[in-house]
Amino acid sequence: MPKFLIVEDEANIRRQWRGLLESENHSCQEAEDIFETLELLIKNQNDPEDFDLIILDHHLGSETGLDAIEAIEQKVGKGYCQYRVVVITGHSNRNLATEYVKLGSIGHLLKPVSPAQFWVTIEAALERRYIYIEQKEDWEKAYEVLENLGILESVDKLRQVNVEVNEQYEILRATYEKLLEELEKSKGNEQEIGEAYRRAAITLNKSPGSIDSILPFLQPFQYKEAFWKDTENLFQSDRLGFYILQTYLKRIADNPKSLPIKLIAGTDNYYEYRVGSAFRLYYRKDGNVISLERFGHKKLQEKIIKYLREN
Repeated sequence: MPKFLIVEDEANIRRQWRGLLESENHSCQEAEDIFETLELLIKNQNDPEDFDLIILDHHLGSETGLDAIEAIEQKVGKGYCQYRVVVITGHSNRNLATEYVKLGSIGHLLKPVSPAQFWVTIEAALERRYIYIEQKEDWEKAYEVLENLGILESVDKLRQVNVEVNEQYEILRATYEKLLEELEKSKGNEQEIGEAYRRAAITLNKSPGSIDSILPFLQPFQYKEAFWKDTENLFQSDRLGFYILQTYLKRIADNPKSLPIKLIAGTDNYYEYRVGSAFRLYYRKDGNVISLERFGHKKLQEKIIKYLREN
């Protein structure tokens, strides 16, 4: 589920927004000023569970939401707020709204905020973030697997003897290059961008291929039957996620600490590793031995963690 940061100096309003979000089982954290905001963001900026949206009030005591965005960009990283901020103001001001849009705002609400208005804006903002940021990152990560093919000798051997695997990677390359062409032609049109990503995903899912292409990427690890079943389901239902998994397996094999991981509470050496924007890899580590346990969409997070705790 999406993770939110609520930045508002009035505690009762923070509770109101948090109550709305938690009623739909969304994860929330709160900050009442810029200092607390930076503390939370700096703490979480390298965490795989990064904030999906920041709900930001314009009036923060003697400071403003504009000041907050400037501080975030300086301390956390330039571009962090892009397609991540929903601003809430107490009055209608077109010039002010334009300033926030220039700084990355993807939603604007006027107080007092009704639950209906709140949800329409939040859901639209999440959809825009998915279109402009998350899908872009996922395709870039999936395409990265092509750069790894020359590095893995076993992949080269597999490609030489398996025509289907070779065609599979060439389809990925051609599909991605076609996607880039269509995105450029869209000239920022939101509907056309969404359609371009959908067409590309359909092309991959309908393309021929073999799940065996992942085998060389699995060589450095042990893996359980449940993980292999998850991978088979992924290959059939979401070929893009299948390629993203290959890229991350290469990263983990090269450097297990290259990206942050999270120990799953209540388990013995089980870890969760964010793979792209939507997937989670779960593995167990004993010394230098990594055993791949499960893999699935973030929507299955609670179900998979329950499985790991019980097994």
